[in-house]
This record gives sequence, structure tokens and C-alpha cells, in this order.
Amino acid sequence: MGMDAILTIVALVLSAASVVITGLFSIRTARLASELDAEREERMETQSAIKAAERVYEPLAQAAAELQSRIVNIVESGWVPLVQRYKSHGDYAVTSTAYLFANYFGWIEARRQAVLSSSGEGGRDIAVQRLIDTVLQTLRRSVHSEGFLFFTTEQRAIGELMLTWETVTDTGTRIPHVMGYASFTKRFRDDPDFRGWFTPVDSGMELVARGDHRRLIEIQHALVALIDALDPKRKYTVGYDLAPMDLQPSE
Repeated sequence: MGMDAILTIVALVLSAASVVITGLFSIRTARLASELDAEREERMETQSAIKAAERVYEPLAQAAAELQSRIVNIVESGWVPLVQRYKSHGDYAVTSTAYLFANYFGWIEARRQAVLSSSGEGGRDIAVQRLIDTVLQTLRRSVHSEGFLFFTTEQRAIGELMLTWETVTDTGTRIPHVMGYASFTKRFRDDPDFRGWFTPVDSGMELVARGDHRRLIEIQHALVALIDALDPKRKYTVGYDLAPMDLQPSE
């Protein structure tokens, strides 16, 4: 075999090797690019989920603060004096207390749906979720009594009844709206099925009227811990006394 033929064969082999190597590098480059894209998308989804959750941190913190404030009011003043105080306003004491629970459940549901619509989660939101779960478990637990006892599915159902979404046409952004007190009051008084979701408030008031505050104090402690995570600088809940109440034996 002549030298020219040998050189031609070597050139062909080198050319083929070059094609193979180039192909291998291309595959590797494509794989790395795909992995980087996936990581970038995961980071964006995580940030999106955190932002989605944080958009409801403010109203959720306020709802939790209003509910715990009412609990403190009931425990410190007693249920009967509270009813007497608002006697001229009819059933305001019962209706407004039911609303404060419902408002809290509504914003919990808003946060849940916001996170579900944006996959991923972040460190702070995981901590918030754990504290939300603590409140949920406290509300569904009947260690002392069944007053203010809302089972998990009842909390979720009330939240769904309270929540609606508005979509901004220009941007497609979904904005959560929880039913206001005026609309809630009308439905609470006129719709027996809706009113039926709040029998735990009635049984809870009977409990408090007998001087047993343990369950309310446990709920207040769980809410305060959640507020501390949602609003550690008290940006949204300034003006509220958010100290955990002293545990008291039933009278």
C-alpha cells in the first residue's frame, strides 16, 4: 500500500473520530444545557411559589391577629359581659366572632391555592406552613372539649366558601378576595346551610360561659406563633397586643 493511500486512510479515520468526538461533546453540551435550564426553571418556580405565598402574608397575618385579639377579649372579659356590651347591636358578638374565624380560614385557603398554582417552596414558607399546621391541629383537637372545634375538612370548606379570585385582564394576575363582614353577616343570618358551618362557635361560647378558657388560650398561642413568623417586624400587625396569654385552669 502506497504512502498516499495510508495518508488517505489516516485522514478518514481522524475525520471520523473528529465527527464522533464532536457529536459526543454536542450531546454532553445539550445535556448540561438541559440540566441548567431545569435548575433555572426550578429556582424560578421556587421563587414564584414564595412570592405567591407572600402576597397573602399581610392579610393572613392581620386575620390571625384579629382572631387572637377577639380570643383575648373573650377570655379577659368573659362571654356574657361581651354579649352585654354589644346588646344594642343584636347578635354582633356571635356573628363577629364567627366571622373572625371564617376570615382566617379564608386567607389560609387563599395561601394554599396560591402556592398550589406555583410549584416549589422556600425555607421561610416551609416554616410558615408548619405553624399553620399547628393552628389547624389545635383547632381540630378536642382534648378538653369540643368548643371551637373545627375539623380539617370544615376549616377547608369554610375557607372555600369565603374565598373568590379576581383576574386582572391586562396581566393575568389572580388576586384573592375573602368575603367582607357585611356580606358574611347577611349570609350568616339568611342562609341556614352557611350558618351551620359555625356551630363550633356556639358550642365554644357555651364552654366559655362556664369559665373554661383552656381551649381558647391554646388557639391564641398557636396564632401568635404563626403571626411571629408571618410578620416578625410587626409591619402588618402593629397595634395588636400579641403576647401569649397565661395558661389558666378552668374556673
